[in-house]
Amino acid sequence: MDQLRRKHSGKRIVFCSGCFDILQSGHAVFFNQCKQLGDILVVGVGRDVTVQKLKGPDRPVNPEINRLYLVAAMQEVDFVVLNDEEIGEGKIDFYTKMELLKPDVFVLNDDDNAIDIKRALCNRYGVQFELVPRIVPEELIPTSTSRIINKINFSLKAPLRIDFAGGWTDVPFIMDGRKGYVSNIAIHPLIELRAGKFNFSGYPRGSGLSTSSAVKLLEMLNARSYDAETSSLTVISEDLFNLENKELEWFIGRQDQYAIVHGGFHCFEFGENYAKSLKIQISKEKLDLLRKHIILIHTGESRNAQLAVEEVYSNYKTKTGQKAIEELANCGLNFAEQLQAGDLENCARLSSRNWEAQKKLAPTSTNDLLDNMYNYAMSNQALGGKICGAGEGGAFIFYSKHPERLKRAMKSKFPSCFEIDFDFELNDIKTLNHL
Repeated sequence: MDQLRRKHSGKRIVFCSGCFDILQSGHAVFFNQCKQLGDILVVGVGRDVTVQKLKGPDRPVNPEINRLYLVAAMQEVDFVVLNDEEIGEGKIDFYTKMELLKPDVFVLNDDDNAIDIKRALCNRYGVQFELVPRIVPEELIPTSTSRIINKINFSLKAPLRIDFAGGWTDVPFIMDGRKGYVSNIAIHPLIELRAGKFNFSGYPRGSGLSTSSAVKLLEMLNARSYDAETSSLTVISEDLFNLENKELEWFIGRQDQYAIVHGGFHCFEFGENYAKSLKIQISKEKLDLLRKHIILIHTGESRNAQLAVEEVYSNYKTKTGQKAIEELANCGLNFAEQLQAGDLENCARLSSRNWEAQKKLAPTSTNDLLDNMYNYAMSNQALGGKICGAGEGGAFIFYSKHPERLKRAMKSKFPSCFEIDFDFELNDIKTLNHL
């Protein structure tokens, strides 16, 4: 360092320092500001050990030798040095470098939190102290190392949903222009998509909780061509509905897409070409009471809804099918009304009525195991319940005044079943993902 000063005795030497963990446009602007204050720019680069102390155990992202090499490659930088391995007052790790180099100018950003301490150090060695603002040219987008790291680690999240009543009446194909009503609620833990990989948070696939729609939603939001930030929740829901229906030949409904995109509890009205949430407000206190008295019990069998779907499309025009669809729609609407009134016992009965209507529309929605589980739950003081989704396995929702007691009884009687731990997710998809 002292040799550098002797060799360039007639030059104005500028010194600055930093971690420079991930080089980005702000660093380039800063180096340019520094170089304008002298002839030679020397940059001090923080050691790995000091960066870890200052930034946390996950930093630095790049090792010191790599950071040294990259900073040296910047156009305005003439020399680079590794700073001290110790951190002094004001988080300064370049005391030795300042003493040896004795630069003409030391440059610091004007939002630094140790300006007075660093100014005093410069005064000790007769170094000109300069502050520069964090400016961004108009053609650049402001960023930072932390923001880049957060973006790299960013995950997209989506909830699943529980359908309480009204399922199948959201399918335009079988409603023949009639209105359908479905009461449902979004739940967490959330499914995540990070770095191209899904984390299903312990949910078994085929649970009847809309995991397939959540996956499609995350893939859609992750697509570079999709603009979720300027899209409304309804537009996102419709885009997801169209995406899934295109793949499934337009045979599915809208409830899954609207439930997981909008979050919270809703009673959705479904028409041939639309869905909308009815203005039925459920207080947090009533939702908390509902959560207190319901359990999700996975049957131990994954749902395979194909046979049920085929039966629905075979039966929906029959007299039995039409009556079942009417009952399902009534259950969907009445459930929300009874929940608004705070009558959980009626809500439970409506879910059971829904289950009976669902089985009439598609008898293969159930099997011996599901019938046995349902009947056993009802004999153990369950107030009501149904299979989530289209049936044929997956998860039961049961209502009980004593949910823990019912849970223990079910797990004792049916060793293959297990509880799905969950809570209600009240945030919509844009809020969850800061879109």
